[in-house]
Amino acid sequence: MSRHWTRIVLLALLLLNQGAQAVAPEVDNEEMEARRRANGLNPNMYNLDVLMKENQIYMEFINVAISNMISPKSENQKSPSELKESELSSEENSKNIDSSYYYDFLKANQKDLEGSIYYFKGEYSTAYRPLRESQGKLKEMYESVLERHNEFSRVLIFYASNHVLRTKDRFAKHLIKKAYKELKIAEDFYTLGFNAQPNLFRNKLSLYRDGIQASRRARRFALLALIEFKTPNDEKANYRKQKMNAYRDAEYDGTSNNYEYLKRTLRNFIENKWLDSKISASVPFERPETATGFTYNPGNDTPPLDLMEILDDCYGIITYNRISVLEETNLFIKRENTPKIEGAAASSGTNPNPSGTNPGTNNTSSPEPAKATPN
Repeated sequence: MSRHWTRIVLLALLLLNQGAQAVAPEVDNEEMEARRRANGLNPNMYNLDVLMKENQIYMEFINVAISNMISPKSENQKSPSELKESELSSEENSKNIDSSYYYDFLKANQKDLEGSIYYFKGEYSTAYRPLRESQGKLKEMYESVLERHNEFSRVLIFYASNHVLRTKDRFAKHLIKKAYKELKIAEDFYTLGFNAQPNLFRNKLSLYRDGIQASRRARRFALLALIEFKTPNDEKANYRKQKMNAYRDAEYDGTSNNYEYLKRTLRNFIENKWLDSKISASVPFERPETATGFTYNPGNDTPPLDLMEILDDCYGIITYNRISVLEETNLFIKRENTPKIEGAAASSGTNPNPSGTNPGTNNTSSPEPAKATPN
């Protein structure tokens, strides 16, 4: 009897299972593929809010690095926000690294704004795609910026090595050693991000950002080594006391006091001809296999590196006479999305910019004075 009832129970379970399969809804393969590519991200309000905040953080961080890489704006040159989008994406400007970075940043900013509008309208499924595209464009910029950032840091450290390693200053040599260590960390972050899965934008962005921070620490150690090397012996004790925080802790991002001290010291050394203001060097050793897309070749096409500008970038400051790409793209989007009223400006008789300054310029680093007193 027990065996009989066991067979009945098994048969009933089999029938229930077949019935459940018969009424199961059809699987949407496209939706499943979209969810797989999204790494399991459910486009609800919370996840999209996190995604928007991440995009803003990544855009603000890369804005400093890109703004410092772009060439200074000349007096008669138009600001990017004054150009049309067709002019930015033209074949002539696409070959210019300045226009390329600006155009990529503009597309990322536009997509992020589009997704944010859909988010606040409550259309979360529609908001996900533009936010995701914005993150993908940021990933491409981070990869290119880190590649160039590492190469410029490599040139600076090699230049400092040629001046320091043949001396008896063991503190300066130790700083060079730490600079090469941080450069290797930056190269490893680039390799990790480059080899990560193509659709893992968050992982790539996090790795590339850590790489840029490590490259900045490498530059800071190289600059500290040059200053240590050129500091007179009777002033070395005071100098080491001032830069001790940056020397001991590789994660130290600096304070305004240390930045001002190093800026004043470096400027005095340059004006007294103890250090060159602009440097260049041909690096003889091979680059990592995944970082061969850009190589610094000193010459007319590649300008030398400015030590004062490098110091500003080390502390996350947009250097003098550079535009803020984030502000310029915001001005461009505001201009394109604002309704045009013909004759409104003429009838008002007022100047929209009475100060006569460029609203897109963000000079967070002070201009060079006529003459600085020795420290």
